[in-house]
Amino acid sequence: MAPRGGTETIKRKELVGKLNPVCLKAFSAAAQTAKARGNPYVELVHFIEALSQSARSDFDILCASAGADASKLAADITRAVDALPHGAGSVEEFSDHIFRAIQEGWTFGSLDFGDDTVRSAYILLGALKVPVLEGLLFKISMEFDKIDPASMSGQLGDLLAESVEGAKPAGEAPKAKQTPGGKSALDQYATNLTERAQAGK
Repeated sequence: MAPRGGTETIKRKELVGKLNPVCLKAFSAAAQTAKARGNPYVELVHFIEALSQSARSDFDILCASAGADASKLAADITRAVDALPHGAGSVEEFSDHIFRAIQEGWTFGSLDFGDDTVRSAYILLGALKVPVLEGLLFKISMEFDKIDPASMSGQLGDLLAESVEGAKPAGEAPKAKQTPGGKSALDQYATNLTERAQAGK
């Protein structure tokens, strides 16, 4: 049996399809940033950076509510992104840590709130409950240590009342963003990777 939160329990494409519009936009932005900076992999920090730039999102509100220093957090994230290997001609793959974070967010949201759509609050709090992801977040910035997932989980309704990620009607889960060719961002990258492999690149 796959461990709780393991990405073996759900396919990557299905995970991406569970992201709400804010998180899906951040997922796409993470890939674009990695490509623009010449990073060979789309890392968790790319995704965190994109989420942190979503004004009035769950992520933004939770960090502020926890007393995280916004300027220091932004500087720490920038420093972490700058430290990544660069010079690659193309993005080779998405980090497993991104999908693990999304998986944990989906598990947290569905079990604790009966929500099948993944919000950034679920991703952030879910990740902080898992040692390996918590460690990665702390490596990015110790400002994340100010967030207490246990106490915040019971206050989400009040804390996120003004979030742009407000709840959608039941059953109205967003679909993965389609590219002009009719493929999701993840599908498109997977196709590109396959084509390069077949070409021996």
